[in-house]
Amino acid sequence: MKSKSEQFADMQQRREKILEMIREDGTVTVKALTETFGLTEATLRSDLRMLQKQGFVQRYHGGATLMTGKQNSGAMLLERQTHLEEKEAIGRLAAQHIENGDTVIFDSGTTTTAIAEAISHIRRLSVVTTAVNIALKLGGEPGINILLTGGTFKFPTLSTSGEKAASFFENVLAEKLFLATACISPRLGLSFPSETDIKVKLAMIKSASTVYVVADSSKIDKVSMFALPCDWSNIHYLITDSGITPAQVKAFESLGVKVLVAPLPLKRAM
Repeated sequence: MKSKSEQFADMQQRREKILEMIREDGTVTVKALTETFGLTEATLRSDLRMLQKQGFVQRYHGGATLMTGKQNSGAMLLERQTHLEEKEAIGRLAAQHIENGDTVIFDSGTTTTAIAEAISHIRRLSVVTTAVNIALKLGGEPGINILLTGGTFKFPTLSTSGEKAASFFENVLAEKLFLATACISPRLGLSFPSETDIKVKLAMIKSASTVYVVADSSKIDKVSMFALPCDWSNIHYLITDSGITPAQVKAFESLGVKVLVAPLPLKRAM
């Protein structure tokens, strides 16, 4: 039997995962939580009450949603600032792998957004994306053709998702995919706090000749709730920052994944 301290740690970890799920989709139902965690509705309602008390979510009958309006927008801006320098460095390095005339798929996320902000050297490009903010960012650039997938709009990630988004990629042939992930582990692969985007990400991978996973080093050797059922042979590159350890580089490259390390600014390296 677990001690009280172990039970408390489990509870805290569960609540963090619940919050990850809500941040990913914007909402979650108690029914979905019971199926995911295998716990009683009473326990999970208690978790949601505490998250509401802490100011993270708003409860409604049968579930909870992220704080809305200005509060929600503020949360997004705060999330954007997490590991900002690392993501910008990854974005600059990833952008060097994009060439004039490419057809590129951009997944949604803060790191892929950093890539979109670093491709001013490109004059001809076709972009397929689920990210509404990336479409807005690049849509006004001359020579860049944007294809935005359909599907259900997810405000927390400014993206489209669901079956329609996944089916959009059935006839897409792209040279490169820049794929975001919540967590990445050599042993357990890529994982996410929600399963709603899994089909979309698999469809993206199937459509691209070369797949680049972009993830800052804080996501390495971490595991989230839902695994991406994808073989390592489908992942060609991992672009990350200099926080990755030599042992982690070796582990990924032993799987056939080439690791590209983006250097941080000198002021961070001192």
